[in-house]
Amino acid sequence: MVHRVIDELAGEYEGRIQCFVLNADNDSQIAEEYEIKAVPVVLLFKNGEKQETVVGTMPKEFYAAAIERVLKP
Repeated sequence: MVHRVIDELAGEYEGRIQCFVLNADNDSQIAEEYEIKAVPVVLLFKNGEKQETVVGTMPKEFYAAAIERVLKP
């Protein structure tokens, strides 16, 4: 469910954001580095630094609001 919403948002924000999928089971080192304890989780970065974390399945508008906060100068 979250993957579909993120795919939609990636299209809407094309050229402004990049989206990547991480399998926490296969990439446990990265999951540990960012302290991922639950899935689904969406991490939002700006200039290589984590800015926002959204844990759980949320409405599309919730993710969009988080993206907008990170995109602000």
